[in-house]
Amino acid sequence: MDHRLSRLSRRSLLGGAGASLVAAWLGACDSAPGVTLTESPAVLPPADTPLATWELAGGLTGPGMLALRAPRLVVFGDGEAIADAAYRARLDADQLQSLANGLSSDLGSTDAQKKPTATPTIVDAPVTKVSVWSDSGVRSFSAEALDETKNDHLYADVLYEARDRLASVHKMVSTKAQPFLAARVRVVAVPAEDEVIDAVAWPAEVTVPAADAEGLRKADLDGDAARAVVRVLTRDLDQRGAWPAYRLADGKLIRASWRYLLPNE
Repeated sequence: MDHRLSRLSRRSLLGGAGASLVAAWLGACDSAPGVTLTESPAVLPPADTPLATWELAGGLTGPGMLALRAPRLVVFGDGEAIADAAYRARLDADQLQSLANGLSSDLGSTDAQKKPTATPTIVDAPVTKVSVWSDSGVRSFSAEALDETKNDHLYADVLYEARDRLASVHKMVSTKAQPFLAARVRVVAVPAEDEVIDAVAWPAEVTVPAADAEGLRKADLDGDAARAVVRVLTRDLDQRGAWPAYRLADGKLIRASWRYLLPNE
């Protein structure tokens, strides 16, 4: 099964219904009310540099899930788009440029600097982080409970529009469901605090990551160590927290999962 860890090819083209979906959506967003587009096209970053990143931080999520959580979407300068470190697709040159122009206008707008109309009061809501590359530096914003307050327009519309641009690309990538593979992985394990009746022995070919003071175990691996993880550990592909239980040599019970690391991690 080692072939699963071959490096991700970044040469395939996005086509079919997925391309039509993104092209139509990007065009619609470019004319969104309240957004003034730049007169000249935004400069694209180098091929292996993220153009845009959409992340969620915090929220009502356990430490293991937080440690394993991948960015919702990363779009690189060559058009490679990776969703949840699980699926991939490619934007063509026009789609990539349109996305860059739209996001640059969103985050370059004076409206993007406006404070929210009220303090978010939703308990345990995650923080949305959006970052966009520009030749003058990375532009970004962080907004607590952005998704949860969309109908209330708590934040400036351009922040919701930037998030929606990336959310639509994420939907397209996830729908195409082309698997993202990489040569490096992250393994995370936490103490099993619930009742465990189906634990299996921790596989001997995988070194158990060292635990921190809270019992969280995390390791980034490559080479043979990464291949062993892919071969013998179960992956929580959709990041729903369904982690299998393992029994360590000292009798301790842990729950563990893993994911592929992104090119920029």
